[in-house]
Amino acid sequence: MRRASLLAESRHRMPVGMHHKTKPQQATGAQRRDERERRGAFRGKARRACRPARDTLMQQPLEVRLIDLTVAFSRALDLVSPAVAAHHVHVGFIASRLAERLGLPDRDRCELLLASLMHDVGAVPLKAALEGLVFEQDMDSHSRAGAVMLRTCPRLAQAARLVRHHHAPWCHGRGEDGVSATAHVIHLADRMDVQLRRGEDPARQFPRAMERLERGRSILFRPDALDALYDLTADPDFAAGLRAPECHLHTGAGARLEEETLDADGVISFSALFSLVVDSRSPFTATHSSGVAETARLLARWAGFDGPQAKSLYVAGLLHDIGKLGVPLDILEKPGRLDAAEMALMRRHAEHSMDILASVPGFAQVANWGALHHERMDGSGYPYGLTATDLPLPARIVAVADVFTAIAEDRPYRHGMPPDAARAVLRDQARDGKLDGELVDLLLSRYEDMDAARRQAQDRARHEFDLVRAALEHESNPATCHESAA
Repeated sequence: MRRASLLAESRHRMPVGMHHKTKPQQATGAQRRDERERRGAFRGKARRACRPARDTLMQQPLEVRLIDLTVAFSRALDLVSPAVAAHHVHVGFIASRLAERLGLPDRDRCELLLASLMHDVGAVPLKAALEGLVFEQDMDSHSRAGAVMLRTCPRLAQAARLVRHHHAPWCHGRGEDGVSATAHVIHLADRMDVQLRRGEDPARQFPRAMERLERGRSILFRPDALDALYDLTADPDFAAGLRAPECHLHTGAGARLEEETLDADGVISFSALFSLVVDSRSPFTATHSSGVAETARLLARWAGFDGPQAKSLYVAGLLHDIGKLGVPLDILEKPGRLDAAEMALMRRHAEHSMDILASVPGFAQVANWGALHHERMDGSGYPYGLTATDLPLPARIVAVADVFTAIAEDRPYRHGMPPDAARAVLRDQARDGKLDGELVDLLLSRYEDMDAARRQAQDRARHEFDLVRAALEHESNPATCHESAA
């Protein structure tokens, strides 16, 4: 196989943005026909979205605005539980308005918004914490875990400090040593959003919410922040913003964040953080994304990829499973075979991935290359049933990397396949028209090198995963002030 032929093919089958939103479906026996019809309807649109583009698009540097990536990742966090629908973006909106009212410095407001949009990231590994948003037993542990996660991305070092203390009580101004006053703003914004029920007029709920929060004045909450919140609830624009908070983040501190753009290395750092978040949800998925990303990166290099597209492909590998945050944990961790309804829910993760990634301006390549990792050359894959003529080479690379990593990696319930067995599986899938045969041959020609690189990448990710677990298991110090008001 010639590297030049693979690279030439990639330049003639480049995807552009593809963004679908579908209503949740339960896979009953009667709905299997509906599922086939739905896939057929998507197939035509997906094929149009995967039309060829120019070589210049292939070489376009990966650049993304920090605010766009952060908002998209906050939406991914909200997939974990219906109870947290739009919670992070609501807290970001409330906190940024409080910071503006309090006159906080511009830089503090930027860091506050970043932290607010990801403040509960440390709760993802907790099996039940996100269901009620109260964290009665895990208030400190999920804050610690969130800080550990965010610190893996250097740009988020300050936001990590805010997340670490976003549930710290005010305690009449004593608080905890080293707690930024800005963290207390996130605390109040978080508790305010918990009081508000979705689907009801926010303005009608303000009096009851403020009555409850008032009980925590000076004990749980900064008095000046609580006073600022009273002022905001009297402003009709504040209630209007809560009805569509994502549309109002690009003002104030958000407007300044719009000016901050991440280059390819910055996007990789941010994406590596979120691959850790995705994989931390369950030991069954721990380190998988890192293995896929490294396998895809190396396979792409062997196929002749270099420059900007190679970095975009690595990001696609890191984020290909971001939609699994929307899959119920009992399905992710089910030891036996999934039934039809469970399989339908599992398969929707690919659509969730497309939805999240395609919402980021500048991420069209990443979305198509990553979210199509379960499509197959013969059209038997999902979610769109694309065939070889529709699949760009980078998406094929991620598909091969995903299968290889899944069968070769160790999981809590089984060891990875021995090399000979893994080789046989890959050959069979290539022979049956599932995976790209040339790419499979390329991987098999240097199987030992690929397996060693995958193991090293997953070992590095496992170290970070262990740090998160340690933060969750660390015994909390008894607090002087208790959260009893909100």
